Amino acid sequence: MFGFRPGVVYVVKPMNDDATLLRRYADDRSEAAFSELVHRHVDLVYSAALRRTGGDPGRAADVVQQVFATLARNARKLSRHSVLQAWLHTATKNASLNLMISEQRRRARELEAATLEAGSSADSEFLDWERIKPVLDKAIDELPGPDREAVVLRFLERREFSEIGLALKMSSDAARMRTARALEKLRVLLSRRGITSTAAALGSIVTNQSLISAPAGLASAVASASVAGAAAGIGLATSLTPLMTTKVVSTAVICGLLAFGAGAYYGHTLRTVPSTQPALENPEQSRAIASLRQSNASLQADLDRVDAANTQLSAAVAQLNDKLAAAAAAASAPRKNLSIGGTPRELKKTILNNLRQIDAARAQYRLENNKDPESVEALVGDRGYIRRIHTVGGEDYSGLSMGPGQVLTVTTPDGTSVTYDPSGASTTQITEAPTAEEHAQELMQAVGPAVNQALTAYRASNQGQDPPNPEALTPFFANPQDAVTFSQARDALKAARTPPH
Repeated sequence: MFGFRPGVVYVVKPMNDDATLLRRYADDRSEAAFSELVHRHVDLVYSAALRRTGGDPGRAADVVQQVFATLARNARKLSRHSVLQAWLHTATKNASLNLMISEQRRRARELEAATLEAGSSADSEFLDWERIKPVLDKAIDELPGPDREAVVLRFLERREFSEIGLALKMSSDAARMRTARALEKLRVLLSRRGITSTAAALGSIVTNQSLISAPAGLASAVASASVAGAAAGIGLATSLTPLMTTKVVSTAVICGLLAFGAGAYYGHTLRTVPSTQPALENPEQSRAIASLRQSNASLQADLDRVDAANTQLSAAVAQLNDKLAAAAAAASAPRKNLSIGGTPRELKKTILNNLRQIDAARAQYRLENNKDPESVEALVGDRGYIRRIHTVGGEDYSGLSMGPGQVLTVTTPDGTSVTYDPSGASTTQITEAPTAEEHAQELMQAVGPAVNQALTAYRASNQGQDPPNPEALTPFFANPQDAVTFSQARDALKAARTPPH
């Protein structure tokens, strides 16, 4: 569906026992279990870190160490996480951000319009990937949680839909639909950044390019350092020292000092002190840096939740605007004759009800004002006796007589005449039997509220999905008789609209 590259062998790894491995490590401190977990997911974390750090392998390795050290410290809590890969992707984002802040490097990534010249399809795909790579992870971060989980599993870890369904507790078909919708949302987010593509092309490019194997030996080193750091209870910055370059350590220390002494910094002139040896962290500086990183991670998590809520709210507002626009268009559209049901019988019934309201209003006007109303307009409006007269066949009520007991008669443009006599002598009688289609429509209108309630109950039980067919609603009716009436109405409507052979 998404165009896996022919001839490339993809390794599919099991993911249903991540929680088991975490619990083994949390309960028994099993280094073997944690090492297996690191080897299983290190490529995912390293690939995302490499993209977020501008392609620097050294920084990417530092980020990998931070992510798995955090995983080791929080193994028991994270063993309850439904999709560990999604958590690892988010943790990679936070660790990468912390690393870039600690180094005080904010690199501006600007997308440049690339002129695609004629070439092979592989070259074109490489050019597209070069444009997508700097912004892919940020766009994934903006997806709601369930969509982000589907994208990470399908396109960053290349999972089958059966595995995705197992992780998200849904069927394979539902996982396929969830993934397709999530991919479309990702395409829209990328289009806002100037990258236009079809969903199928985007899925193919991301799948074929995103996963990069971590350097040999990184998984083993990360597992050992993470387990050792978690067991000893030392700070994250200390556990990272074996993998961090001298330059990174020095920069992290300087950033911690600046944050810890911010007040003094703004009160004095900044002076550059030459140094040939990098300063070493002391426990107080390590605690300050760890506190800053924890605060930043908490703030970033809050921002993620706000972004997700904003995305959902924007979608809801867009749907509401569409409905309001449709309602406004329907209200402004010229009314056609027989618009309420398409039958003369329904038209006459509605007009007759209007005439009865007008007769009651003119009687009330006469009672309160001791005189006859001058016209129908005196009875209608926000301060009148009738808020509004709904015309259904183009009929005109303005010429009706307002005298006491006068017969009220209106005629539609197509010649349908309806008369109401307050005395009952010549009141129009709706005597003709309804047609088969009219009878079916009446049944459907009668059971309409029950159908809406059943539809709401179905969606609540099926993650917002609409039923595949009307029969699927039957178990969700509160009253079994309503389900029978609904079935009869559908059968009658189908029979009325089926032409005779």
